Amino acid sequence: MSFYTMTLSDSSDTMSMTLLEVPIEDKDIEGTADNTTIDGNIFTDYLWLKKQFVQKWTIMDATTYEKLRGFYTRQFNNAEVPTYTLEDGGGVGIYPATPVRLSLTDGGVIDNCGTRQNVQLTMRETVQ
Repeated sequence: MSFYTMTLSDSSDTMSMTLLEVPIEDKDIEGTADNTTIDGNIFTDYLWLKKQFVQKWTIMDATTYEKLRGFYTRQFNNAEVPTYTLEDGGGVGIYPATPVRLSLTDGGVIDNCGTRQNVQLTMRETVQ
């Protein structure tokens, strides 16, 4: 069974999680500008290329969710973005420490222990 280790880090905290729920979605976000010339051809300016990562959990305990939420809220309160690192099960770096902008959504609390369902963490590459 293969697994990955995801690490989030900022000036206040570091959190590493073994990810058993794969796949980890990643996609390219392109910064381009298409210009149409007078003869109908297209000239493209390739400006930048960034990554976006999405990790989903079917079920997450309250403690883990609150730690993730801490990274999310510190973006706004401290004006800093965390770094995201992804390693395979052998400790090989797939994505090095990359500054990311976090978005966090969930399907709500499902029991009296604060367990969350359908948690989704979206991490978009940015600058710090």
